Amino acid sequence: MRTRLTLAALAATLTLSLTGCGYSADDCAAAIDDTSTKTNRPTECQDISDDDYETLLLGYILRNKNLLPTTE
Repeated sequence: MRTRLTLAALAATLTLSLTGCGYSADDCAAAIDDTSTKTNRPTECQDISDDDYETLLLGYILRNKNLLPTTE
């Protein structure tokens, strides 16, 4: 339960902190796919800090490995 709460709080904080960028965290998260790596970022993720991008990339990996519940 604490893990889900922590991840939800982290996602909310990350989303709020990135809203001033040209692309939002949601845009970056939607652009991340199987070809995305630490050095091969989508265009929507270019202005996001390394730590924030790695968090979004890790979330993508965990969702696709069915380790995190989807938001649908």
